[in-house]
Amino acid sequence: MDTKSKNISHFKWTKLLAIIIVWLGFLGTMGGCFYYFENREIANSSSYTDTYSFQNSFARLLHNTVEYHVILKSEDNIKNSGEDLPTQAENLQRFQLIENRLADMVNFVYYVRNTETGETWSNLGPEKGDPVSYIQKQPANAFFNGWTSNASISMAENVEDMMSGSPYEVYAAVAKPLQAGDLFYDDYMDYTQTKARSNAATDISIISFILMAIAFIYLIYITGRREPEGEVVPARTDRMYSDVHTVLVLIAAILSLFIAPGTSIDVPNVLSIIAIAVVLSLDIFIGLFYVLSMVEQIKTGQIFTNTLLYKLGSALNAFLRQAFQGKVFKAWILLLLLGYGFINGLLFILCAEAYFDSFGGFLFMLLLLLGFNAGAIYFAARSLVALPQIMEAVKEISAGNLDYPLNSTLIPASLAAFAEDIRSLQGGLKKAVAAAVKGERMKTDLITNVSHDLKTPLTSIINYVDLLKKENLENEAAAEYINVLEEKSSRLKQLIEDLMEASKASSGNLAVAGEKVDLQELMMQACGEYEEKIQKAQLELHIQAADAAVVVRADGKHMWRIAENLLSNVIKYSMPHSRVYVDIASDNAYGSFTVKNISAFPLNIMPEQLTERFVRGDESRSTEGSGLGLSIAQSLSDLQGGTFQLEIDGDLFKATVAIPLWAEE
Repeated sequence: MDTKSKNISHFKWTKLLAIIIVWLGFLGTMGGCFYYFENREIANSSSYTDTYSFQNSFARLLHNTVEYHVILKSEDNIKNSGEDLPTQAENLQRFQLIENRLADMVNFVYYVRNTETGETWSNLGPEKGDPVSYIQKQPANAFFNGWTSNASISMAENVEDMMSGSPYEVYAAVAKPLQAGDLFYDDYMDYTQTKARSNAATDISIISFILMAIAFIYLIYITGRREPEGEVVPARTDRMYSDVHTVLVLIAAILSLFIAPGTSIDVPNVLSIIAIAVVLSLDIFIGLFYVLSMVEQIKTGQIFTNTLLYKLGSALNAFLRQAFQGKVFKAWILLLLLGYGFINGLLFILCAEAYFDSFGGFLFMLLLLLGFNAGAIYFAARSLVALPQIMEAVKEISAGNLDYPLNSTLIPASLAAFAEDIRSLQGGLKKAVAAAVKGERMKTDLITNVSHDLKTPLTSIINYVDLLKKENLENEAAAEYINVLEEKSSRLKQLIEDLMEASKASSGNLAVAGEKVDLQELMMQACGEYEEKIQKAQLELHIQAADAAVVVRADGKHMWRIAENLLSNVIKYSMPHSRVYVDIASDNAYGSFTVKNISAFPLNIMPEQLTERFVRGDESRSTEGSGLGLSIAQSLSDLQGGTFQLEIDGDLFKATVAIPLWAEE
């Protein structure tokens, strides 16, 4: 035998050993837990005196002592009590019974004293010394008189009722160490043995559970492997479907529940223990092999594909696809409906007949009938469920989500062609959008590159104009020409800078640093800096601010540029001797400021067009604006997660910038 064969043989023996350990560990765990549960009172008690058996026996003897010495007292007292003869006879019998019971006690000691007459009764010998001191030294003792007690044992209320108002004092205890000869000693010996067995059962349960867990984890690890360190290989011999296996395991569990209560566990004996062990052994083997089978199929990815319902569904799905793709589609639908009705009726008849024959057969046929109808409903509803998926895909695509996934595996054959057309449309739109984005990017790059190329000669022109201004030119016309060159070159420089900034803002290449920005403070400062220009333009500025500060999350530099552009727009295009309004407000999510002014020129243009590049409301282009200010303001607002909105009402121009409010994290 080669080394590989030896490894495989050894591997099989270790698997078998692990299975045996799991079996024995389960039996040990369950046996220990059962013994602990049956004797939980003794197992949880700290000493014998804490057990119910001791408390009950001590209380009963204490009750007997009080009844014997305080109530019954003596036979003469009973006969002279004036009770009727039956009651006297019953009390005499009770007196003798208690007397014999107290006489048989070895460990129960008591001391009774009449505080009025000084009479005392006790079963303690003189060698014990003072009875009261001796009893009080015992761990389990009780004291009663006609008014007080120190006992917290059961039946204490009955004893207190018997002694209420009487001149008696009763002391009782169980003396230690216990001596053989009465029920306390016998119970104590049983308690000692049971306590030791409970502790041993607990240890056995813990050790058994640990061994079982280790062996079980080992079996989980090696399940599906043919060698100790080999890869997981699908089991060729595992031909049972997962759902069928599950049903069989459930049936076995139900049978165990019916069989287990029939086994007598009230009176422990060898036969009952063997019967319980056999039932548990069958359950553990069935459950273990079921779990290992499911684990192996999970490892190999066959947990769902290896089910009878999946196989039947796959076969029916393939059949329906072939039927739907044929030319006799409607005929196939009719045949399917007729076949469904025939099979459903046949199963119903068989189920009804099995109801009168046997419960097991009826249950099987009922499950088969329900499973068949559930499968039919599933495949019928699948087409209806697929239609909302297609509608949702169309809705998402129309909203601009061109990457919305439309899973063809979830679409039935009847709607497959429709879904394929939608995917084709989706692909065409993605190509068109990609081409448009590419064109926009090329345009932005072209603007950026051209702007850079223009800045170099423009800088030289500006420098030479500065040099010419420093020369002493006596020709006034030449000086005027230089002033014109300076003005036009400065305007061209500003236009190029605005163009580059607009290009960067629209392409998203500007960095945004989110910070706290007070809109009210920002606009007040901006209006203050532009106050002289506003007055020079013969405008009257009115600012209306909110009561509280409006703090937004924005980039301060970008917000300042937006404010500058809007105020510059007001100065350039407002009608002289008109009013300009700046309103600052906030709502639940956004802080905003609005700039309103009266245009000096008719605004025969749509608001959307004003945010396009190089578009101005002044059609004569007589002003010095570049037509980029509003476009830059809109792009910067979008970069900061805000909105930029323009409104035109006659000659009234209104621009609103809304930025998300600052939220503390």
